[in-house]
Amino acid sequence: MNVFDSSIPGVLRYKVRVHVATVAVLAAALAFAGGRAEAAPGVGEPGRLGLVFETAAEFGGDDILKVLYTNGSTQTIRAGQGVTVGIGVHYQPYSLPIDFAATVGYKFVRTAAYDTNLGVDRVVIKFTGTYALPNRFWIAAGPVWHTATKLKGDGYLPDVNFDDSVGGTVGIGWRWIGLTYTNIRYHGAFPGSVDASNEGVTFAWKF
Repeated sequence: MNVFDSSIPGVLRYKVRVHVATVAVLAAALAFAGGRAEAAPGVGEPGRLGLVFETAAEFGGDDILKVLYTNGSTQTIRAGQGVTVGIGVHYQPYSLPIDFAATVGYKFVRTAAYDTNLGVDRVVIKFTGTYALPNRFWIAAGPVWHTATKLKGDGYLPDVNFDDSVGGTVGIGWRWIGLTYTNIRYHGAFPGSVDASNEGVTFAWKF
């Protein structure tokens, strides 16, 4: 028997049987077919509107779900944990050395059990300004909005819907890779809040 123990107030513990196979590994492969990508996310062509594609892996936040597998191993899912894939647009004005971007992404995390859909989903809307530094380094900052945030119980425990949340994100990087920190909290139908702040590695390509 496995125990799914949510740290969210008001959510009870449930015991279910979960058969475990292997841990699924998410791999992202990106191909470029003759497109023109900027060498650094902060280096845009002034006055030109372009596309942004980004992906990120983020870690941190309060423990939100703990899974005990039948083989004795455990897995903890945290509120800020997940993989994000997003797309958007960017624009650098002639008058400012800052490249502004707006992206919409899907962020998700799942347990290692192949026969369940337990995890957390959310839509991430982000607005950032990126400033190019010498030698293709860059810094970025801006607000982030998490909406449609849900802990999916998949029948093992009740689904938990969180309210929309607004936070802030900062990042530093080189060319298309960067390190980020996001500060954000989730509120729901229970007292208090859940810390979903996280650190992550992000990859961004601007065309």
